[in-house]
Order: sequence, then C-alpha cells, then structure tokens
Amino acid sequence: MARGLARPVALAASVAALALALPSAASSAPVPLGGSPLNVIVDELGQLQVFRQDRVDPSLPPGIFYPSTAQTGDAGLFLAFPAPVSKVYGFPVTSFLSGITSYTGVTQGGVTGAGTSADPLTQVTTYQAPGLAKVTQTTDYVNGSQEFRVRWVVQNISGPASIHFKALAAADFFFEGSDRGTGIFTEGPPRFIGGTNVDSGSSGGFVEVADSPWSTYQALEWGDGPDQLWGKVNAAAGSTNATFDGTVIGALVDNAGGVEWDQYATGAGLAPAGSRTFAAIVRSAVPSALQMNPTNAASRQGVPVGITATATDSNAQPYAGKTLRYTITGPNATEGATTLGPAGSAVITDPGANAGGDTIVAFVDFDNDGTRELVEPQASAIASFVDVPPTCSLKAKADTAGGAGSGSPIIVTVNCGEGGTVTVSVQLTPPPPPKHSTASRRRKARPIRLKPVRHAVTAGKPFTFKLKVPRKVARRYAGKRLRMLVTITAKDSAGNVKRVKKRSTIRLKRLRRR
Repeated sequence: MARGLARPVALAASVAALALALPSAASSAPVPLGGSPLNVIVDELGQLQVFRQDRVDPSLPPGIFYPSTAQTGDAGLFLAFPAPVSKVYGFPVTSFLSGITSYTGVTQGGVTGAGTSADPLTQVTTYQAPGLAKVTQTTDYVNGSQEFRVRWVVQNISGPASIHFKALAAADFFFEGSDRGTGIFTEGPPRFIGGTNVDSGSSGGFVEVADSPWSTYQALEWGDGPDQLWGKVNAAAGSTNATFDGTVIGALVDNAGGVEWDQYATGAGLAPAGSRTFAAIVRSAVPSALQMNPTNAASRQGVPVGITATATDSNAQPYAGKTLRYTITGPNATEGATTLGPAGSAVITDPGANAGGDTIVAFVDFDNDGTRELVEPQASAIASFVDVPPTCSLKAKADTAGGAGSGSPIIVTVNCGEGGTVTVSVQLTPPPPPKHSTASRRRKARPIRLKPVRHAVTAGKPFTFKLKVPRKVARRYAGKRLRMLVTITAKDSAGNVKRVKKRSTIRLKRLRRR
C-alpha cells in the first residue's frame, strides 16, 4: 500500500477513528501515564504514543506518532528472528497491512510513581514472541521533561536452545499537525536520530542510552518499499546483516526513523533463559518562546540599539540557520530578515535615527514563506530614543609646519555622536607685556577672535577644520605663546544645541628674516 508524502490531518483523524472503531483482538486498553507536558501512552503490545499537553495550536492533533489522534501509535519494539525462524514479531502497524507477526500480550500493569526524578511515573507491560522470547517493557517519565525512557528486557523462553535476533525500535513521526519533514541526526554523545517538521520547528526521535549503544540507525521515509521504514522492518528477518544503514534523509518526506541492536543476530546468540536489556530515550521537542534581550532598551537619538533574538526548542537545541523576520514600527519604521547563528541567535538593529519609541516584533519563519503561522514563535521588544543635544569631542593644535608668512593655521578636529551642524570659534589671548615696560602700564591687549567656521558633520565621523591665523597677528606675535580657547557649537536636526570648550596654548612660528 502506497501513501503520499503528506497525510492531511483530516485523513489522519479519519483513519485513526476507523482503526479505533473496528473490532480488535486487544484485551487491554492503552494505559496513559498521565504526565505533563508529555502524556506517554502504552498499549498492550508495547506500542507507544505521546500526547503533548502544551501544543502551540490546540486544534492540531496531540500525538507525536502516526496516527496522531489515536492512543495507539506506530512506534515501539520489533524483534527480527533470522532463519530458520524467519519472522519479525511486533504489533500491527495501523497505517497499512504489514507482514509483521503480532506479539501475544501477557500483562499490562498500572501506573506507579509520583512523577519526580526520584520516583518517576512508571508503567510495565509484558508481551512475547510465542515460544521464542518474552519482553518486559518498562516506561518511565518525569513530569516537566521533554523525553521519556523505555527499557525492554528480552528473555529467551525457547527452552534449551539459544535464540538469534535483531531488536529494532521504530517510529512513524507526526509533529504538530504534519508528518512531513526531514531527518535529523546529532553525533553526541549521546547520539540522536529523528525527524523535524520544517513548518513548525517541532521534532522528535530516539536518544542513545550509554549502557545500550545502537548497532546502527536510520532516518528515512515512511512506507513499505525496500528503502522505507516498514518495508525494512518487514524484511529484517531475511538476513543477519544490519537492517538500518546509518543514513539520514535530507529531503522533505513523510518522515520516520529507527535504531537497531544486532548483538545477538550472529555468534552464540542469547543463551537459554538468558536476558538482555535494550534501552532508549524518546524525545519530543517544540519551539520554546522566542527570547529578546533586552526587551526594553533606551538610547539617545542617532545611537543604534541592538536587540538579540534567540530561538531554541524545548530541549534547548538552537534553530541555527533558520530565518528570523522582524518589523519595526514607530518613528524608525522598517522591516527585514536575518539568519539565526549557531547558537540560534541574531541581532536586530534599530538605527534610532528619529526620536521616539519603537516596537520591534520578530518571529522565526520555519518554512521561509514570509508569513507567520501560529506555530512559529514570536516575541517583541521596545526601543526608545531620546532627543538630546549631540555629544561632541574636540582636539586643537597649531600647524607648525605651515608657512609663518601666511599665518600659522589652527587645526581643530571635531567628532560628534549625532549628525548636525558644528560651528568652531577660536579666541587667542596674547601674552602680557614685560612687567616694567611702558605697555604694561597700558590697558591689557584684548583677546583676538578668529572668524568662525561652520560645517555639517556626520555622526561618528571626525571632521577637521583649519582656522587661519591672520597675517597681522602672526607677525606681531611670531614666536610667542598665546592662550587659546576653542568653542564648538553643535546643533542637531531637532534644534538641540550643545557647546564644548577646550583651553590650550599655542606657539606661533617665528618669522624668517629676509
């Protein structure tokens, strides 16, 4: 039976409803562990389902495995016994008629525990491949966690003979209303294999447990073809070679995945009455709230503000490489997009060219379609820009390299934090005459004011003014040291005025004799 790349939610719901309505040989109802935000559900043949209680869109189906509206999901353990048995035992996969031989249910216990780390919610189910192996499955969950642990103890019940088998944990993923996504893998440790919904950023899969390392793994497409999940599981008993091939599908497909333990496929096998424990962590993640830092920033007009947006999932994994779109409303209105870095962060810069308050709204565009869907995390921040007088610095000196005959220029360098108009004024005070000279008894010489110079300046870009000392002054005070007062008057576009003064001394060049 073939299936399209994406099963609509409505179809998934109808298939699930039909599956639940049909007569079943099951003698026990699925058992919910009752945790939060993950409510893990275990059926009598070990099938797993997880209903998320914290869905962004409550109208979407709750399950992370297909069929996502049913308490029994297509996820769990399969045992593949090669020749001479040549059978794969497991549970009937609801989405198509497979060749898997059903386990026989044995017992299904209730839920114990308080849901804490010291006393997790725990449920035990036992089932068997008749005459070959008995499986005791223990499922544990700690409230508040984004993952749960499953342990499968496989016991040889065949009698005096050893058994050879491969253990496979496989799942058909369905995240936030869609089973369309890509495979994902992280090397760890611990290793993680699974899938992600590219439209919502939700993901899930299997995490390796240190004392139960996988032989191999694969993220692949759902289906019964030879290169698809259930096709591979169905054919697993046909060989002692690995069923999964360690590849991770990168295309957008109806995604699924699995892990495998092959220690007992060859060699001595599992001894009579012997047991072996296999374990895995099943993880589910949804986007966490988009974080903005700072959420309320202030600056002077013309001084930009950077707002850092950070996007991770509920397991603190960053959404690196995803598109962050933002809109700034207010006096500095604009919009744009940037790419989230390795830590899932990007900086949104509000230039603050105009005074007033801006609101920055950003969201992670998982499907990169330019429009925000409900499942795409969004957050906002405020940036306020105060219209204050510009801040300026200045340096002043005499250009002693200039020709004294034309007057030694005074060089003034101005650097303002805001654009506007700057006027530079220079006042020179001549040295007093000798104490006992005739001039000393006269009125002191008046300060000499040079002609002001005005120029437009750009924020943060230094500008140099040259003010020429009149030839008459240069000749009269050649070689003399004069006190200098430099005043800059900066005026921004809003009319704010700021004055900065600097006092210094300069020595005019000596005149050359002809």
